[in-house]
Amino acid sequence: MKTFGTIFTTRKSIASMTKKIAIILICILFINWKPEKISAIQVTESEYFTDSIYSKHLGEYRKHNVYLPKDFKEDKKYPIIYATDGSDNIENSFIRNTLDSLIDSEIIKSVIYVASHSNSKIADSTSQKTGDGKKVYLQYRNFEYTSYLYSEGVHEAKLAKRFENHMKYFKNELIPSIENEYKQDLSKDDRYFYGVSNGAGFGMSLLNKHPNTIGTYLCLSTFGGFISSYTWKKETDYPNLYLEYGSEEPSFLKKEASFLKSKYKELNLFAEINEYQGGHDYKKWQGRFTDIISRILATE
Repeated sequence: MKTFGTIFTTRKSIASMTKKIAIILICILFINWKPEKISAIQVTESEYFTDSIYSKHLGEYRKHNVYLPKDFKEDKKYPIIYATDGSDNIENSFIRNTLDSLIDSEIIKSVIYVASHSNSKIADSTSQKTGDGKKVYLQYRNFEYTSYLYSEGVHEAKLAKRFENHMKYFKNELIPSIENEYKQDLSKDDRYFYGVSNGAGFGMSLLNKHPNTIGTYLCLSTFGGFISSYTWKKETDYPNLYLEYGSEEPSFLKKEASFLKSKYKELNLFAEINEYQGGHDYKKWQGRFTDIISRILATE
């Protein structure tokens, strides 16, 4: 017969053995467990967000929106579309959905899209009237996108170089900042411009004054460019141009478009210039944007 002490000792031994086995099992688990390799962050779905940089030329922070495709990797090269009027919320939703759809369907190659915000603050107290007689006050956007609005003695002196400084910001600060941030070593041919209305007018000014910065321009309903007043040099390789205007828009847009068509033909350069049915309308512009990039950024 086992005594109480013998039973107690046996139970103690069993408990001790059980504890040792548990420790051994835990050690085995730790020995065989291997942490997952930590890899570089990869975007599993597209991103669309707002960022900003400080502009020395404008003396203020300027926002811009960035679209990154879902397969974005810093060691891969992407074409970049630089656009104006990034502060428009309707346009932002359209851009992300459209690019996602075209890329996912393998209609176009993966692309980065960057849209600089316009400054919608009232620039000064001078007002103008629209065609229906409504009084409007000019925004900084108007002076930044078009060079002809400023009149000495009429507008505040601080606006005199607003157009020039905005162009310096776009060319010398925004573009280099983006390409440095996302490790993109691009040439002229990898860059695209997209703008509508006054934003397209700014684009045409950039095309003419700095032809070696961006290789292809999409300019729709180009207001404020005064294209025919520019100097067009025969020895200059101006960028490819896709320009469209509406059949219901002011007649001067058609005249400017006709001038450009003949000028590009004279210089033996590529330009696709068309009239669409309609007016100064975001829905029309969105449709034309989708059609054009589906062709010029098509997958091979």
